[in-house]
Amino acid sequence: MKKNGIRKLVVLALLIGLNIVFSRILSLSAWNFKISLTFTTLLLAGYLYGPFYAAVVGGVGDLIGSLLFPIGAYNPLFTLTAVLSGLVFGYFHYDNCELRNTVTACLINQLVISLLLNSWFIAMTYRTSFAALLATRALQSLVMLMIELLIIRLLEPVLPRLRYILKK
Repeated sequence: MKKNGIRKLVVLALLIGLNIVFSRILSLSAWNFKISLTFTTLLLAGYLYGPFYAAVVGGVGDLIGSLLFPIGAYNPLFTLTAVLSGLVFGYFHYDNCELRNTVTACLINQLVISLLLNSWFIAMTYRTSFAALLATRALQSLVMLMIELLIIRLLEPVLPRLRYILKK
């Protein structure tokens, strides 16, 4: 295997590990409310390697995290949303971190994937009211939207240097 292939594999493995730590250990969560920095691993994987690898980081990180640190019943649909989040961040941020792309990716991630899909999957898994979940999870999505936008904007100046270091 080439030097760059090994480097990519190591970086992706580290991002998967960080994904698990951010999602399962360093997050604030209740059964239907979660604040975490997991999106940063998807952003980095997407920025450096594209949507496919960001999706892999999201999916593998969620699957391993669910096995090692379960939070309630496992539902593979949540792994699907982690994959979709990776695809979104990778699609909008591969080689590019413009404000327009960041806002679009964060809106899709929070409003469509987190608020609608994850709320629907929680309602199905725990047999609760979808409408009631939307009301309580709307605040989480709004808070996470602001956190994502702020942190991505703070990381923006560092990303080109990080790419240079990792792709030497």
